[in-house]
Amino acid sequence: MNYLQELLNRTLIKNFDAGTNNFEHVLTFFSIALQIRAKNILELGVREGGSTFPFLVASKELGGHTTSIDINTPIFYCPDDLRPYWTFIQTDAITYLQSITEPNYDLIYVDDWHSALQVRTELEIIDKISTPETLILLHDTMPNSVPNYTLTFNMGDEWAGGGPYKALLELDMDKWEYATIPVNHGLTILRKKGEVKIK
Repeated sequence: MNYLQELLNRTLIKNFDAGTNNFEHVLTFFSIALQIRAKNILELGVREGGSTFPFLVASKELGGHTTSIDINTPIFYCPDDLRPYWTFIQTDAITYLQSITEPNYDLIYVDDWHSALQVRTELEIIDKISTPETLILLHDTMPNSVPNYTLTFNMGDEWAGGGPYKALLELDMDKWEYATIPVNHGLTILRKKGEVKIK
């Protein structure tokens, strides 16, 4: 398979049934991983593999590895030649994050359960296992771009308490900095402030 062509195809084809639910961000995922030379990628939330696929292609190019966490069985089918670069663990993301004892991920992607409490808890743990070199990507950080998703939406479902955007707003901006790409419900690039060592 020509993976670069496939990444482009997935970016251009707006077909949620084709496993490309993050279609506008496919090349972004791939290029960010390449830009920072990410050897270890952690993905929270797999579903159809809209982010998994570009992360795996980047892992193959860089000789790195992607670890994906999801409490549910993903729909994503991993091509055989990308399997050596992927580990899937079926568990709760918070449980997995709590098992990490030191910063060992270059890139962490958060797109699992979208309640403010879930994302807030994940970010609190990620704070302990990340450095200024760690890039954290958060999906769905634009309120009002998702039906019924507002800062006051609190129906006990996946978007309870204001969703990822509310968790983002609560971060200490003396410690963190971020920018949001305003397409496909928002993709936020987050990092700790501090000196970054050039690789």
